[in-house]
Amino acid sequence: MNTPTTYLYVPGDRPERLAKAFNRGAGAIIADLEDAVTEENKDQALASVIAWLDSLTGTHIPVWVRVNTGPRREHELRSLAGHRHLTGFFLPKADTATDVNDAHELLQSLGHPTPLAPMIESATALVNIHQIAAASAVFQLHIGEMDLAADLGLTPGSDESELLCARSLLVIASRHAGLVRPAGPVSAEINNQETFRNSTEHLKRMGYIGRDCIHPAQVTITAEVFAPTPDEINWAADILAAAATNHGAYRDSAGNMVDEAILRRARNIAAATGA
Repeated sequence: MNTPTTYLYVPGDRPERLAKAFNRGAGAIIADLEDAVTEENKDQALASVIAWLDSLTGTHIPVWVRVNTGPRREHELRSLAGHRHLTGFFLPKADTATDVNDAHELLQSLGHPTPLAPMIESATALVNIHQIAAASAVFQLHIGEMDLAADLGLTPGSDESELLCARSLLVIASRHAGLVRPAGPVSAEINNQETFRNSTEHLKRMGYIGRDCIHPAQVTITAEVFAPTPDEINWAADILAAAATNHGAYRDSAGNMVDEAILRRARNIAAATGA
């Protein structure tokens, strides 16, 4: 499965937004049954998402559904399991590996094991993050920073440094478990594009592969940030071309040492461009 750099949340109880979701430029859609939907609209949201999935035809970008916690989760998983247009499920507030394994076992019992994306949103989840990352059917970790900050009593400042430890733990756990790199958190910053861009660039430097978005404008910025720059593409091409005629570590044309770690970065850039 290809890993998107942009995930766009769409409220499950807004069928008019679901109908336009594929036209927003995102790499993947998350139909949301949880935080974006009020309690009285939960049943309507599930019905709307099922109707929308039923209406889809042909091939399209990945479609995920964020289910609820508690008793609703099992009902939603049963209702959506095996749908031909569904890629997988986001599992909010996944505090332990058991939360993930239980969802996997239910889907497996229904004959439809499906990729899962646990969301790290509490201190308990951070403590258990390595077990969560190694749980059954996990495709990628995501971080829910608004809930996490509330749980930890954090008030993030403009540089978001209060969240660095938690963000790094996702990158480390993902790498240790052999998962694709994690996707960054949503941001309530919609009007100040410069602030959002700076935050997104920081996530990229930290090792994230993309970001969850709540607005099409955020999708555009995130896609720009995570796309390799022309300089990066040229650098990777030069490194990989030189590697074809060199064995082991060597110095490039600028006199910099090139070893396997540098080659790995060059290969990642080339892969991101389809080269």
